[in-house]
Amino acid sequence: MNNDLIVVYKFGSRFGGDLSPKEGINIYELHAREHGGKVLFTINKAPKAEFRDRIKEIILMTKDGSFAIKADVDFTGKGNIINPPADYTVPSIWDNEDREEMGWFAISNLRRVRINRGDYTSVNGKDLIDSMSGNAYMVYVNKHNEFI
Repeated sequence: MNNDLIVVYKFGSRFGGDLSPKEGINIYELHAREHGGKVLFTINKAPKAEFRDRIKEIILMTKDGSFAIKADVDFTGKGNIINPPADYTVPSIWDNEDREEMGWFAISNLRRVRINRGDYTSVNGKDLIDSMSGNAYMVYVNKHNEFI
């Protein structure tokens, strides 16, 4: 049985609403396009250690799934315990963040996708769209459950 996971993050507005969820996701796509297809995605809450090695892909999405990016996860880590590979960089808009405690994903092969109801089921059995339309901002999906 395949135990690989996809980790999914829902984007919200940032900078007091000046950056929409769609614009936030788009920044990562544009950065990767200008940096050999690679980008470093950082997040305040890193995945639990027992899940990190199983995460093979990541989805960055809006609440309704109408705008999303799926990417390969090449490396993961937390804070400065393991530094990310030098050829994965963070979009400059995030240069001021304190990454000492943050989780990070070195990602590549970004592609735009649309998430529809029924495409993915979270590890707790809920449809991904239902999970993300509520308060959840991070969900794990079993890779074998994907239908795209």
